[in-house]
Amino acid sequence: MIAAIRIRGTVDTEENVEKTMESLNLDQKNKCVILEESNSVQGMLNKAKDYITFGRVAEESLEKLEERKGEEVSKGETVRLSPPTGGFRDTKKQVGQGGSLGEREQMNDLINKMV
Repeated sequence: MIAAIRIRGTVDTEENVEKTMESLNLDQKNKCVILEESNSVQGMLNKAKDYITFGRVAEESLEKLEERKGEEVSKGETVRLSPPTGGFRDTKKQVGQGGSLGEREQMNDLINKMV
């Protein structure tokens, strides 16, 4: 399973990228969606990588999201989260450049800070 979280807002977002994020149910900042891995989902995530962060998520983090929502989280359903404790590192740079955007290895750490 892959978790994706929208980090940046809608200002100056290209129309095709905004439509992609709407297809992913990421219409507001700090919303998290759980997705099943597939080529089409990976393509959409890569298209929106300048506005979201995403990565594989462990079962423990899924359970925390379910506790937050109060019910089971199904694929494609969004959960509204709080901003992370300590804030995001940089909302304009990719993870490899010291920022918060794009694909990350430890999505669990970020989810734990936001729940």
